[in-house]
Amino acid sequence: MKKLIVGIIAGLATLACAKISTENASPTYREAFFAEEELVGDFLIEAWPERMLALDSGWIFMGKDSLPGIERVLPEFGKGEKLDLPHRVSFPNHSLWYLKEVNLEKGILFIDGDDGVQLWMDGHRIPRASAGEFFDVPSGKNSLLTIRVVNNAMAGGLRKVRWISEESFADWQNQKKHSRDSILAVRKVQLLVDSVQRAKLEKLTWVEKKQELEDFPVLMTDPVLMLGTDQTWFVRWVSEKSGEARIRISDGEKLELNAIDGIFTLPLLEDSIRFELFQDKAFQGSFEFVRPEFGDQVKLALWGDSQGGWATFHQIARLVWEKQVDLSIGAGDLVNNGSEEYAYPRFLQKLSLMQTAQLPVPGNHDYDGFYDDLDPVLLRSYVFRRKEPHFGFQQVGPVGILTLDPNENFPVSIPENSAQRKMLEQVLNSDSWTQFPWKMIVLHQPPYSQGWPGYHGEKNIRDLLDPYFHQGKIDLVVAGHTHDYERLTREFSGNSVHFLIVGGAGGGLEPEGQDSNFPKMDRVIKKNHVAIAEVDKEGFKLQVFGITGEVLDEITFKNRKVKVVRGCLINQ
Repeated sequence: MKKLIVGIIAGLATLACAKISTENASPTYREAFFAEEELVGDFLIEAWPERMLALDSGWIFMGKDSLPGIERVLPEFGKGEKLDLPHRVSFPNHSLWYLKEVNLEKGILFIDGDDGVQLWMDGHRIPRASAGEFFDVPSGKNSLLTIRVVNNAMAGGLRKVRWISEESFADWQNQKKHSRDSILAVRKVQLLVDSVQRAKLEKLTWVEKKQELEDFPVLMTDPVLMLGTDQTWFVRWVSEKSGEARIRISDGEKLELNAIDGIFTLPLLEDSIRFELFQDKAFQGSFEFVRPEFGDQVKLALWGDSQGGWATFHQIARLVWEKQVDLSIGAGDLVNNGSEEYAYPRFLQKLSLMQTAQLPVPGNHDYDGFYDDLDPVLLRSYVFRRKEPHFGFQQVGPVGILTLDPNENFPVSIPENSAQRKMLEQVLNSDSWTQFPWKMIVLHQPPYSQGWPGYHGEKNIRDLLDPYFHQGKIDLVVAGHTHDYERLTREFSGNSVHFLIVGGAGGGLEPEGQDSNFPKMDRVIKKNHVAIAEVDKEGFKLQVFGITGEVLDEITFKNRKVKVVRGCLINQ
């Protein structure tokens, strides 16, 4: 079957030409491991280990501050408020500070806080473990724990703290690996194309199944075509195994790819590519990717906040496929927890269902678990390429698209003299940007929002973009963050700017009947949705669909800067 996909390069893969053997590669599999998630449910469970000591009582909330920066020295605390966990307060873009005296043996601390945490013990910083969202702590009698919760959303705070011994932690890690290995082995047998081979292997124990199929890795995700932030294209997929993958292109050329983490990237250097994929002794499938042709008219899918709502996002992906768009744009919170081990492979598999090119933008939840240093390792590995910035400029037919990531700073912002700020200013002040009939900003946090009670949009973003609104250098701002659909058109010194929030692709929706008292948006619809935009030089036709395909909103924005003279379109 022809698979038309756009994918992301992990940046950890290297490409080389080679003479390779692809004969007698067997067995083959029917589909990727994550294609039917209901059949691998236990594999995806991210539960904390059992036999943990709860440290949820006797905490002191020392207050909040809004000082910028992720690297902080401990403040001087006054008197605090005694409380038990969980604790949540509505102070967006603030640090929330907690203290507790403990007697602990050497072990592991699991800390759950929105959006992320940092830990000190007796005044000494303890870094997050490189292998996961936990902290290795020394033994300490009458020791003082200090936790900073980094809150980038509306409500945040410290939810729970657990301690576990090193021995019990190691047992949990081994049990989890054992369970996942058995599920993977059984599922690989179920996915075999050869029914005779499948029947033979089904009689074996899962350990024997694993051994028999050790040299026949399965794809965890189908390949996806991605548009990079530097306007280059690549195909991204995830395999069961790291190491070498072999590519046989339709013209007979043979290539090798190497990835140290099973995340493979194939640069799309031509307009199209058709190839067969092999790894070890397994044939992993035939694929074809065609780079979209962005002409005078383009069709875009706009969505955000898929955020781990996989069943809903599956329906959104199918809708995008039905609409046959040229480019799919995700406005952040691609997953619910950026440190969850298999969140991004599941996300990539859903993207593959759309069978179109992808342009993803980060959100605050994509950084979850990495607020210790604001280096979202899994986001960077699965969705972007190594050393590739999370922001950039794309030319998509009549639309200039500037993608931004204010989440790489705390609080969310794009500071002066940062690389991102310099890029933004260079693009928005360039002659080429001015020539686009439609000039669009895509980021996660919106400048204006009403549907999230107590939230009015991001002041940092408003202050940053407001001068460009008045100069007529921005026509549309597309965002997520608020889990609903919102639309607003405002005039800035005679320039119309359209604001869209498309935050209903999977995350929990905002409460019905509860809105902020300002700003007054033109439309607020609290239903899951995806927006489809058909764009040419004269108009930006927007249709918003619910997950069953019903039309929730429809509007066309006219380009007042373009006029028709004797049948020709002219930018004013």
